[in-house]
Amino acid sequence: MKTENPKVRPLDAFPVQVSGKEMIGIKDPAGINPEIIFVPPEAFFLVSLMDGTHSLRDLQAAYMRKYGELLFSDKIEKLIEQLDSQYLLETTRFEDHLCHLREEFKGATVRKATFAGRGYEGDPQRLRAQLRGYFTEKEGPGLSEERGQQRRVKGIVAPHIDFARGGACYAYAYKTLGESIGEDLYVILGTCHAPMQNPFAFTLKAFETPLGRVEVDAHIVQEVAQRLPFDPFLDEFCHRHEHTIEFQVLFLQYLLGEKKFKIFPILCGSFQEKIKQRISPREDPGYRESISILTEQFPRLPHLCLVASADLAHVGPQFGGAQPVTPGVLAEIKTKDLEMLQYVAQLNGEEFYQYVLREEDKRNICGLPPIYALVNLIQAQKGELLKYQQWYDPQGRGTVTFASMVFS
Repeated sequence: MKTENPKVRPLDAFPVQVSGKEMIGIKDPAGINPEIIFVPPEAFFLVSLMDGTHSLRDLQAAYMRKYGELLFSDKIEKLIEQLDSQYLLETTRFEDHLCHLREEFKGATVRKATFAGRGYEGDPQRLRAQLRGYFTEKEGPGLSEERGQQRRVKGIVAPHIDFARGGACYAYAYKTLGESIGEDLYVILGTCHAPMQNPFAFTLKAFETPLGRVEVDAHIVQEVAQRLPFDPFLDEFCHRHEHTIEFQVLFLQYLLGEKKFKIFPILCGSFQEKIKQRISPREDPGYRESISILTEQFPRLPHLCLVASADLAHVGPQFGGAQPVTPGVLAEIKTKDLEMLQYVAQLNGEEFYQYVLREEDKRNICGLPPIYALVNLIQAQKGELLKYQQWYDPQGRGTVTFASMVFS
């Protein structure tokens, strides 16, 4: 391995306490390494300089300037070896591993559950009890009630935050589905947390969870794919580790039980470049044509429901912010979130996007692409906010906000 000018891959980093010590967590958004590693701030300072232009001597000199002491090269090399063993550096070792994973995923017919036993219970019985608990807990909406006249739900917005922090909020959206007529096809629009080359990423692979297997409606997916101006399977590998669709599949399985249904899983790419250019997604010919094609196809499928898997704001040092999260910051975020969601309820996708654009996305609305897509695709009359919630770190390191909405 060449270590003279180490270069780290795109990674997420956040402050955290481990056994009472201040550490930095390093996470791979692409999931090539599914584990979070923790390093002290001094080590992370070196990691932050590993951009392929700094030699070991450069790293030593920078460390000396910042901390006033000499760091021997063998310690830096040990850190580099640790990063490379976790596939966090751009090296031949990483490229070989990535190639193997891509070929393995390409040849599979099933997208296996990535977070079973880690993000939620791996045992089916315990998992059903876990999901039921989000409906029945104090903050939950209660179980779905059977009614004589069931309404048709055209779509929902549900969180994709981990269940421990947002399970009850999921339940509000899915309670409305439990009290609806029910559909045969669920189009799940998921946030993709890894870079994508195209606006949308499709897959034909069935989704497998501890509750069973859900098939993709391959005929519809392929029919749409053939009409798009780009190859929607080019970024299919992103489905391998992305949790935002997997979590929605679990709730659908729990809610619908033995009822047969299929899914159309769509990962939505980031709008960050468009925000930097201060343009609307509608100004991107590829995106505009894709939405037009989907809008034309979906009304032909009468038994269809759209699901946007979307969190809202990510604010604080944990997400790159300079200031800690205080009660005043939480109140300000809530005011802006609720103003922003009014446009979603009104099915006004452009005003929703422009609200985020005016702020230059300083609140880091990671659910922007799937919500925007849902509002542009859905054949509904109105939307309704069911639940808004904020998770925040007691030490002020960060907050994540999320909501459940229903469209009919």
